[in-house]
Amino acid sequence: MQVKKPAPLKRGEKIGVVAPAGSVQDEQLRAGVQALERAGFAVELPGDILERNDYLAGEQEKRARTLQNFFERKDIAAIFCARGGFGSVQLLPLLDVEVIRRHPKIFVGYSDVSILLNWLLQRCGMVTFHGPMVAMEVARGLEGRSADFFWGTLMGEKRQWRLELGEAIRPGVAEAEMVGGCLSTIITTLGTPHEIQTAGKILLLEDIGEKPYRIERMLTHLKMAGKLTGIAGLVFGSFTRCEGEGERGLRKIVRELFQDAPYPVVTGLAAGHGDENLLMPFGVKMGLDGKAGVLALLESPFT
Repeated sequence: MQVKKPAPLKRGEKIGVVAPAGSVQDEQLRAGVQALERAGFAVELPGDILERNDYLAGEQEKRARTLQNFFERKDIAAIFCARGGFGSVQLLPLLDVEVIRRHPKIFVGYSDVSILLNWLLQRCGMVTFHGPMVAMEVARGLEGRSADFFWGTLMGEKRQWRLELGEAIRPGVAEAEMVGGCLSTIITTLGTPHEIQTAGKILLLEDIGEKPYRIERMLTHLKMAGKLTGIAGLVFGSFTRCEGEGERGLRKIVRELFQDAPYPVVTGLAAGHGDENLLMPFGVKMGLDGKAGVLALLESPFT
């Protein structure tokens, strides 16, 4: 399927904010909306965005209907997610693939929203963006590289870049589209019609609050499910609060599991649940140099 690119954001355009997963706190949401407005954008919130079904942001039918409606509306230039949590996967059977496919636009989120990022790319052929969310990082205030990658990329000013990462685990060079996101979320799609397709891709993995044994379990699950076979490369993002008490930490696990990988494996990308959350486009060509420990954006994500 040919991937469609959206148009870049322009100041004055309208951003629609959705809550496809977990329930949203009003104070954080308002702070995020105010930050978007100060940046020069109009913002629209669904009338039911603060609804709750316990830890969910209202009933799944309403969440799906809102998301689809925002894709269809011509006056909305981009869709930003408020937060993650759980619930994105519930929307997938309720969304009309053909309708969304006809209306590609900027869609941004991460964590539980990783499921939507990959689904929109795989099923609807849309470039998507793994990055900060409105009631999270945007509300707290984007600074430094996080702000540069977020606004610079989405406004079409940052069409190529080159990042030095952390430790190079395996050498090699890859040029491919990036997919992936939150490891513990991606795992839940395996064995379903919506499971992530990784063959020929650069796979990004990150997470928060998972003990090393759980990370090893999930990586082993991915491997046994064939999702680490035939990939072009592997990049580890932020694994925040994921260290255990023993010597068998994340670094040792990664080195053992991927010591013979036939593709480049690099750690240390500041993307995901960390102090920095650099916006990463899914669905356009990126380069990974395992020897130099470098990730590069090679193709603009916009028309």
